[in-house]
Amino acid sequence: MSLAEWSLILLCLSMAGAFGGGLYEHTVLTPIWSKSPPASFSIIQPGTGVPLQRFWIPVHAAISVFVLLSLFMTWNDIAVRRLLLIALASYIVMRVWSGLFFIRGMLAFQKIPPDAAPSAELSARVARWTYWTWFREPLDVISFVCSLLALYWLNRS
Repeated sequence: MSLAEWSLILLCLSMAGAFGGGLYEHTVLTPIWSKSPPASFSIIQPGTGVPLQRFWIPVHAAISVFVLLSLFMTWNDIAVRRLLLIALASYIVMRVWSGLFFIRGMLAFQKIPPDAAPSAELSARVARWTYWTWFREPLDVISFVCSLLALYWLNRS
């Protein structure tokens, strides 16, 4: 196997991790921490809750490295390059949106003590966060599927 194949395989594995982690967060963790804010925030509190950063930082670092390496290694293959550029564009949109809205929101939620008084404003912020977070998954799917197709089309086009 070539370095190009290995970089694409590792990219696909990293993308699969991001997709699976996103689904786990949406279906398991989000319903728990968003159930009755702020009392339900204990699961996302730093030090006592689920350490989300320990998972997401390495996954996104791996995706960043492997998508760039894959592009570099396969640049002369037009079909693969196009698929990887689509994957990268979708990934960048998702990461920028996450950085501007979701990560900031989560960090703000993590600063609220679980024993703080509930409020309609906080419940509305949590509802908005949980509603919009579902729209990130399709961007992950686009990136993942394009990466898989790039691996499939490598040396076939």
